[in-house]
Amino acid sequence: MCKPRIINERLRSTLDQLEAQNLIKPVAQFKPYLDGIHCELITSSPKYPQSNGAGDHSQKLYPEYKKLCQTACRRAMSLLRAGSPALQVVVAATTVLEDSALTNAGFGSTLNWDGQVECDASVMDGPSLRYGAVGAVPGVRNPVHLAHRLCCEQAGQLLLGDRTPPCMLVGTGACKWAELAGIETVPERSLISAKAMRRHHHYKKKLDIVGMWKNKVLTPLDTVGAVCVDSQGHVASACSSGGIALKSPGRVGQAGVYGCGCWAEDGVGGRPAVAACTSGSGEYLISTSLAREAACALKDASIGSTVITLHDCFRHKFLGSHFLKNVPEVSRLGGAIALRSCAADGEFLWAHTTNKMVVGFMSAVDKKPMVRMSVLPSRTQQGRVVNVEGVTFKSVRLPGADSNSDTELLL
Repeated sequence: MCKPRIINERLRSTLDQLEAQNLIKPVAQFKPYLDGIHCELITSSPKYPQSNGAGDHSQKLYPEYKKLCQTACRRAMSLLRAGSPALQVVVAATTVLEDSALTNAGFGSTLNWDGQVECDASVMDGPSLRYGAVGAVPGVRNPVHLAHRLCCEQAGQLLLGDRTPPCMLVGTGACKWAELAGIETVPERSLISAKAMRRHHHYKKKLDIVGMWKNKVLTPLDTVGAVCVDSQGHVASACSSGGIALKSPGRVGQAGVYGCGCWAEDGVGGRPAVAACTSGSGEYLISTSLAREAACALKDASIGSTVITLHDCFRHKFLGSHFLKNVPEVSRLGGAIALRSCAADGEFLWAHTTNKMVVGFMSAVDKKPMVRMSVLPSRTQQGRVVNVEGVTFKSVRLPGADSNSDTELLL
């Protein structure tokens, strides 16, 4: 297995100089690596102890995150091998992540100011470009299921009175729609984990002590998502989040907003298919529409330049965005996973300005999923630099897949 490529601000200038002098090949040119399923968790570093669940993926918890990502990957790969479409696969992978108390999505999500769980989620289907999302929804164990159903409803008939089916629902209205659609709803208290309750009391105590809202106390963490390309070359993306701790009731983050939490678009006219999903400071990811920006940048990237392209996208469209000119640099926390797939090959990449990011991926030819904890370079500060890593894949034929199809499968 080849090592992932890493780009950061200090390395970039050195590499550019060496490349200009023809002393090295372009940094984005490297040997292909077969890869596949990708699930991600992104977090940032707080000031307070890790034992309260408020921050970095510690080495102590890493085995648990690794096992969770592996479980999601295996679940998704089993569906891919059975011929399931990309959209169904990303929903299944995200469901596994939502059901874990380790993540800030579904069960175990962070609590709002009133001590309630309100979740955001969205999905996007590459071939149809349909989208479904929910925001601040209570009482739904798997909000990604509700987002998926809303996405599928877009292909149906008009509602009574020639009304267009909704693509996004929020709050109690979303919960009522879920009940009518037969999607599992649960008592709101059942979504609160012991860890989330301890974290809620911890944050409120800190606010009582300092008497003010501090970003370092209320950092975003553990939003989940998945991207996939199936045996037909179709792509899809999903994203799910419980939002920031002590958020205002009714607040909707990037996971529930079009073009901000996830994006997926099949290739047309020889252009590559792309998919992306994001995590981090929701308001700033909404302001910059980072999921769509990252996917569109990769779609227009030349062959062999995707790492530099994604790095530049983060540097100019997020860290250096004029929409964030009044936001302190250390608060510009974001991350993304993205894939770019052509007929013969493609790439899966991840980028983050947070201290750490956990990524899991698996290919159709891999015996087991691979999980990596990506970390910012030492002596760098989150929100000021971006780390980009990635792996390549070649098209392979899946056992049991359509004999006329040899597209690599990714999630």
